[in-house]
Amino acid sequence: MHNAFLGVEPARIEWRPATVLEGSTEQAPLIPYSKTFDDIYFDTRDGVAETDYVFLQSNHLPKRFKTLSQNKFVIVETGFGTGLNFLRTCKLWYELLSERTNPDAQLHFISIEQFPIAPDDLKFMYQTLDIESEFTESLLKQYPEALPGVYSIELPCNIKLTLILSPIDKALKEFAAGEDFKVDAWFLDGFAPSKNPEMWAKGLLHFMALHAINDAQRQTSFATFTAASAVRKQLHHYGFTVKKQTGFGVKRHMLVGTFTEKKISSPHPTIADDYFLSAPTRKPKIAIVGAGLAGCASAYALHKRGLEVHLFDQASTVASGASKMPALLATPNISLDHNAFSQLTFLGMAHLQSYVHKHHRKHPELSYSETCLQLGSEKYSDWQLEQYTEVYRDRHWNPELFQWQTTKIKNVDHRGLLMPAVLVNGPFYCQSLIASVPSSQIHLNHAIKSLEELKEYQHVILATGHHNALNKLMENEPSLSPLRGQLTALKQKSSQRLALDYPVNYDGHLFECQDQLIVGATFDASLDETVSTEDRQRNLQQANQRFGLDLKNNKQCTDYVGIRATTYDRFPYCGPLVESNAELPMVWTNYGFGTRGLCFSLLCAEVIASAINREPLPLPKTLLQRISPRRIQKA
Repeated sequence: MHNAFLGVEPARIEWRPATVLEGSTEQAPLIPYSKTFDDIYFDTRDGVAETDYVFLQSNHLPKRFKTLSQNKFVIVETGFGTGLNFLRTCKLWYELLSERTNPDAQLHFISIEQFPIAPDDLKFMYQTLDIESEFTESLLKQYPEALPGVYSIELPCNIKLTLILSPIDKALKEFAAGEDFKVDAWFLDGFAPSKNPEMWAKGLLHFMALHAINDAQRQTSFATFTAASAVRKQLHHYGFTVKKQTGFGVKRHMLVGTFTEKKISSPHPTIADDYFLSAPTRKPKIAIVGAGLAGCASAYALHKRGLEVHLFDQASTVASGASKMPALLATPNISLDHNAFSQLTFLGMAHLQSYVHKHHRKHPELSYSETCLQLGSEKYSDWQLEQYTEVYRDRHWNPELFQWQTTKIKNVDHRGLLMPAVLVNGPFYCQSLIASVPSSQIHLNHAIKSLEELKEYQHVILATGHHNALNKLMENEPSLSPLRGQLTALKQKSSQRLALDYPVNYDGHLFECQDQLIVGATFDASLDETVSTEDRQRNLQQANQRFGLDLKNNKQCTDYVGIRATTYDRFPYCGPLVESNAELPMVWTNYGFGTRGLCFSLLCAEVIASAINREPLPLPKTLLQRISPRRIQKA
């Protein structure tokens, strides 16, 4: 099997005694050591001071934060490692809040890491360095698994961390941003060039120059602990003024500098560049058609960026279509080669889990469960599940995930694979997404029949789901296929509860949510939204046969029908459909999630919101090409 995880591997760390001077009575403290690179991450005796000197002070961040005039300060770091550079930058940003010229500005910190450190090791490091804070707590709660991808982590004080888990050459080639994306400061870290030569490849220097700036307000800077001649010469070649200065501690020299000028050729255009075709607009007005999972998630992502968003739906409530189910379960798609679809589902889960964690304190009822038990089924045989444990278990920091677990149902043991999952009530979840959107911007009972009705908007997002098959607002909209599903909910008395340890996935679902037992759902190629008694019986019979239950078709049963919208290749259609012009706004599609609506909705919303707001996108270019609606036009 090829490397399913694109070179991303959990870091191999040892804690070794530090070197002490001969004759010293000092007890040698333990320091973290990388077995991969045969080097230390930092010396616990002066790691904090070294970071402050090499990266913060040498990039003149205290002065630059105070006098910042633009709305965003962008730092890119090569080698996230322990996160120490990031956390010290967060602390400085917070401490200077009252002195900053623009206290509402955002700090966007982008870091690339191929060998992520386990969160338990990180926590021990932060304790050792005595730097535990609100920032370390927030980082560890949202810290991603050791899987390749782009991860967005929001922290207090308007700080955003984009953590890219990938080899650096691939990360830079796959980085999706518009031509107007510029970097204010570079932290060139990641072990010495002699220990980690891949980190210092020419692609890095080309990328630095491509996204560098030198004008009256901004000038890109860099700082690095190394003073290697090869690095110095390359930086100079790519348009940077390079200066040697005194290094930290026993280190004689280090390099600092600023960008002056260099003409750099842009990369060969791809479908991913289509996401930045719209002209920048300071405060665009955006319309969303459809108030299900995709529409509400899009409204959430845009509104939190301070953009004016209007949500339209022909129904009298949000989540009136397939999103109205009382129980929606999101799980990642697992595969032996961690293929592109699996990557997309795991990244979608990361956005969903981050949202649930962020809002769970205020709304503990938001999520019923964050795991599920996957039993052997038509899709996943027991043999396949056994293979997946080998593929995924070492990638997840929670040692219980992707391990065999047993649950009792009617005193019978059922063995399955414990997987990450999120189980929510569809309508409640959608309402939580738009809770802060002004009610005057939510337009229910309002059917949009033509884009002519939305000419006042600069962008229109079509989140119409299966209604695309009934009424296309654009002639070149991609086609979707309907997949009807019926779920059956049975009211339970406390004495009737199965007391499930986890939501159960097999060829159907078995969930307990509040006072309901939920079974199903069906899969039929149909647009018929009426309840079928035959489908109810099928759901009950399937659960009875698999688990030895005695569920009866009676007045305790309530059925929910939804039409899922599917694409020819399972990947959603998420991206620009047409460019804006004098007559019409720029049109985006955000649909075709199939059975993955809950899993994909927040990720796809972030892709579109980031593009509209001229931010780097939260997906690599190869995955953007898989979800773009233009993949059909350019096939």
